[in-house]
Amino acid sequence: MTVLCISPSAYAIGDLRIAGARQVGMGMSSVSMVNIYSAYNNQAAGAYLERPSFGIYYAPVFIGQGVSNISGIFAMPVKKGGTIGVSVNYFGYSLFNDKKVGLSYAIKLAKWMSLGVQLDYLNTKISGYGSKNYVTFEMGLFSRPIDELSIAFHVYNPLKIYVDRATGEKVPTLFRLGITYEAVKKFFISAQIDKDLKNKVIFRAGVEYTLKDIVSFRAGLATDPVTGTFGLGVLLKQGLGFDAAFSYQGNLGFQPHFGIVYTIKKKKPVPKVSETPVNSTPEKPVLVPVKPN
Repeated sequence: MTVLCISPSAYAIGDLRIAGARQVGMGMSSVSMVNIYSAYNNQAAGAYLERPSFGIYYAPVFIGQGVSNISGIFAMPVKKGGTIGVSVNYFGYSLFNDKKVGLSYAIKLAKWMSLGVQLDYLNTKISGYGSKNYVTFEMGLFSRPIDELSIAFHVYNPLKIYVDRATGEKVPTLFRLGITYEAVKKFFISAQIDKDLKNKVIFRAGVEYTLKDIVSFRAGLATDPVTGTFGLGVLLKQGLGFDAAFSYQGNLGFQPHFGIVYTIKKKKPVPKVSETPVNSTPEKPVLVPVKPN
């Protein structure tokens, strides 16, 4: 098998690709953010999810060429038992595609730290070459020493799984370190560095400001290649959120990214029905005269 290059930016077989329009809008930084996409981007952060959530992310990578990046994520916090997550990712088109299915588990080691691991099943299909399956794993650490600060580390494919031993091609091994800080209320700053075993260090940074807990404005920057991003998010009271982002890279132009998030809200307790009928009136006490002795 060979590495597919469908643009000046090379996409290797088994690459770990970002999920979440919110993350894209903030310079594609992702490992130190807590939301449903944590079950894909850094499983350890999923330990801080409080309610079951769904997420769907879609991006037409090369507009007009039929290449798409699509992810679906579900995470379920288990009472006093961590968070279980399932994620599915599809990248490519009919002649070449990568598919990734992950099963994750995250647990808090302490109030301020968590650990997450994920088992990955990967499938690559290249027209004329057939398909190949392989299994790897990823893991992360997440720390929130204070409410305003998050620090995270994540490694993908630490075992350096081979795609083809004859050619020496391997699934990329990627290390990521990130930080997110709430500088002022509802204003977040995020920064991250990515490093695999072959390419240069990539730096990512972004900001987010949320207005009245409803609308979020985002912007960011990434290096190698230099990419600018901006985005917008809307959160409804019903637990449904919509995100949109755009990234711009000199050789590729603008690329859109879209996401939907749904969080299952906790049911309100049903008030107990009184045994006394609503329209009933209490009986008046009957006075019985007592004869004097």
